[in-house]
Amino acid sequence: MVGFSYDLNVGTPNHRCRLHTNDTYEVPSPEYEYFLKQLPSSARNYDRQCTMFRNNSSTERVPCQQGYIFDMKKYGDTLSIELELICDKFHLRALTQNIYSAGAAGALLTGLLSDRWGRRKTIYLLVLILFFALNIMQLVFYAPKYKLQIFIFCRFFQGFAITFHSVSLVLLLELTGPKRRVLAANILAYSFALGQILLAAVARQFKNYKLTYWALNIYVLPFIFIYVFLPESPRWLVQQGRIREARKVLERMFTINRRPLNDRLELFYSCLPTDFLAAREAEQHRPTYFNVLKRLCRSKLMRKRCLLLIAVWAVALSVYLGISSALPVLTDRIPHELFIAGAICEMIGLGVCHILASLVERRRLLIIFFVLTALAAAFIPLTYDQQKYGK
Repeated sequence: MVGFSYDLNVGTPNHRCRLHTNDTYEVPSPEYEYFLKQLPSSARNYDRQCTMFRNNSSTERVPCQQGYIFDMKKYGDTLSIELELICDKFHLRALTQNIYSAGAAGALLTGLLSDRWGRRKTIYLLVLILFFALNIMQLVFYAPKYKLQIFIFCRFFQGFAITFHSVSLVLLLELTGPKRRVLAANILAYSFALGQILLAAVARQFKNYKLTYWALNIYVLPFIFIYVFLPESPRWLVQQGRIREARKVLERMFTINRRPLNDRLELFYSCLPTDFLAAREAEQHRPTYFNVLKRLCRSKLMRKRCLLLIAVWAVALSVYLGISSALPVLTDRIPHELFIAGAICEMIGLGVCHILASLVERRRLLIIFFVLTALAAAFIPLTYDQQKYGK
């Protein structure tokens, strides 16, 4: 929800120059109709939305002199409207999203932290960072100045905090048996799509970016107590030589899943010294990250696989985030409904992928879905309904 809140809370509605005091977007003034008639056929959207005639007796175009008026029916009140992140300031809106992506690149650091501190502590730290970043940003929205600067600052830490998704996936897979790992990973993906639906519903109800962010704050609030309920990874505990803690986690899992322990407790603790020494020995012989990186660079096969994975993830994320973020722009009136429809389609796709993952080889399935995605993306320009003044 936090990741996609940008698309609706900082959305840029249709706009144009304010030509007189009582000018409104819904009812075009005679001055604006005359302005449109005088524009050449080669005029761009920028000319129509961000320029005006210097005066009634001149056809020289100049930037808007009396501010802007907006189509409030699409998004409602957004941060782009309040700070006028349009026209010559539009690059600042893009900057906020790039800063968020730079924070999300911290997934490399959070992966190292989860190996050093554990999955549980890392997830809780990132949740706290997300909570404070949201609250600081929310309070600054009511400040008279420095809104954009603090918003950009908080967006960076929000992007960094969102990387707890990858750490959560690792923890989930380490807590799940081999037979249920595909199901567990898909459940996490379903929750991602469900968050998009909830976000669009909340944003549609309020149509005010401040109220929507307050709703996100309330949504994140219960997660500050997650540390009490979140177990540590038994696999990580064993690697650290903390065998007793690992077995306590496993005992809790047996109890919650209502599986009989029988004589397993006695078997667990009878092997404690052996397991402890084995874990310590494995820790001593475990290579450092620098050594792992050197091995990856030296191995031709591993270099090839790593480069392919980087390319696959770069393409997948570019297409996914690009299309998901552009969904509200594809319509003039119903961005929230289209956003919900996109999330529902995503859930359907996840369901199909879940069914086929156990029937088809993963590599072939990946290739098939990439080809289908490419074909679907190719049809977007053909089916895109041009806006009234689009070129």
